[in-house]
Amino acid sequence: MDFTSNVNNRISRSVSGKVQRLKVGAQFFSFKLKSPPLSKTAFKQIFPFIAQQDGQFETFSVVLPELGSTTGTAAGTIAVLDDSTYTGASIIAGSSSVPVVNANNTGTLVKGDLIKFSNHDKVYMLTADINLDLSSVNELAIYPPLVTAVDGNTTVVYTNVPIKVYLDEDQQSFIVQADGTYRYELNCVEEI
Repeated sequence: MDFTSNVNNRISRSVSGKVQRLKVGAQFFSFKLKSPPLSKTAFKQIFPFIAQQDGQFETFSVVLPELGSTTGTAAGTIAVLDDSTYTGASIIAGSSSVPVVNANNTGTLVKGDLIKFSNHDKVYMLTADINLDLSSVNELAIYPPLVTAVDGNTTVVYTNVPIKVYLDEDQQSFIVQADGTYRYELNCVEEI
């Protein structure tokens, strides 16, 4: 698997050397999935699903191997604290910090973990470790900033995090190798 964080920026440099930067569009993840060698029987179980995506038209969810679950020790339900519970919390779209509470009051989430909020499909990456022991305010530092507001009814998905994607190309092909095994590659782009 190749995993990429994509951003769209425009940069203009004047003759004097001054630079102007403009962020356009939203951040999204993309990745390439490469299959191991598959038997014909195993491949025939997968390829019809790929074909049914109609190239770039349909969406589906993927839990990424190795990246789909926290490397921390958190367990149980992690919920967003709303403004009435945590004074000063900013949980509107555009916020990069989200206050949370863990029912178990224990465990960690680790910088680089992928998470998702239950009320929308965008996947975020943690930019700092968090210890959910209530010894301080528990805030998730995330990238990119929230694309949709979250509230006290929102939970945090940190195990088997599904990424909603579409195929990056309309043509899908596979390779039959000399030993009779099959291989394929899928380029997937996160749908926001």
